[in-house]
Amino acid sequence: MTASVLDDRARLPRPVALVIVGAILAATGLALFWPSLPWSDGRRIASGPTRVGVIDRQIENGGSGRVGESAPAFEWIAPDGRRLALAALGKPVVVNFWATWCVPCKEEMPLLDRAAAAHPEVAFLAIDLDEEGGRVRAFLDELGVARMDPLLDVGLATSRRFGLASVPSTFFVDARGAIRHLQIGQVDQASLDLGLDRIR
Repeated sequence: MTASVLDDRARLPRPVALVIVGAILAATGLALFWPSLPWSDGRRIASGPTRVGVIDRQIENGGSGRVGESAPAFEWIAPDGRRLALAALGKPVVVNFWATWCVPCKEEMPLLDRAAAAHPEVAFLAIDLDEEGGRVRAFLDELGVARMDPLLDVGLATSRRFGLASVPSTFFVDARGAIRHLQIGQVDQASLDLGLDRIR
């Protein structure tokens, strides 16, 4: 049997080959355009209808999650479309890592929200562990949380840079960007007051 006969037998019928090529082209096109479609990913629209910010850039600054060192720097897109940066806030910041499935997080959130209302000179960031934006918004609305700034940690890049071990964890960062206190586990009034005292 010659090579040309083998080549003829190995070829797919033309209609089958066209279907396969068409499927490959369709899949390629879908992969290219899917990220721009509004329903493709809840995180994409999180800075719009869900009123949740999205962390989209990590800034290398040698920071870590250790008390006494600079906090890792990052930027996010706020719900109103503004680009903001942790380092550019120019005031103390309470950075709370949480998730909707975390019971202690749910219990501490109203306390943190009341503190955010009582201390406008301090920014309160509620960083969720990469959940869908609509779910995060519904969770906060159910609790009546209105004064903290919710952010999605897409890909958990920020959590890793802070050395997050568990949620909830709350970092108290002074106006110069240094971490002055860390509360691992649920915040109560005493630990909240202590953390705020160390950054003011």
